[in-house]
Amino acid sequence: MRGTRTAAQLRMFTLIAGLALAAPAFGGGSEVGTSPVFAIGPGHVFVDWIPGASSTLVRTQHGIGIFLQTSMLPAGHAFTMWALIFNNPSACGAGGCDEARGDLRNPDVLGSVQRVAGHVVEAESSFAGHLALEEATSTAFGPGLLDPFGAEIHLIVRDHGVASPDILTDQFHNDSPRFCNVACFDIQKSVHPAGG
Repeated sequence: MRGTRTAAQLRMFTLIAGLALAAPAFGGGSEVGTSPVFAIGPGHVFVDWIPGASSTLVRTQHGIGIFLQTSMLPAGHAFTMWALIFNNPSACGAGGCDEARGDLRNPDVLGSVQRVAGHVVEAESSFAGHLALEEATSTAFGPGLLDPFGAEIHLIVRDHGVASPDILTDQFHNDSPRFCNVACFDIQKSVHPAGG
């Protein structure tokens, strides 16, 4: 497993370095932020930190590059990673943005839910993807990313159950997180405040 993790860390470094180096070519700078990953229960309540797991965002004027490295996943299950986008976090309720309180549906927040990546996992796995500015083709709802530097991003790791050839394409490529083998569960989360 250590070799797998080292390869994943190398992919993360390559992704982050590539995005950070590409930003000046587009006429703007970049911001890189890293946050821990934690297990969640129903209602997205905090359960416990995932040892050694983290996510990294690279923000540029054209979008956000995302990489999440985690563990403690049930091997052989289909997983997706979703971005909960709070484009105007200053309009969230007291205590900050919280999807469980309905902040994503507050019209002033300009919230959006967008699929980032998905695949069949091992116990340790990584997810990588990109949120392009004003690109809403893979959103479950909302306008997509409107403000790369000002948006608060919550990354959700979603378990779709044991991988099934009958629904695998929909599990990974549909703009709805509802394609499940028996049941789906959001099991991990990582929070990136605006600018982080």
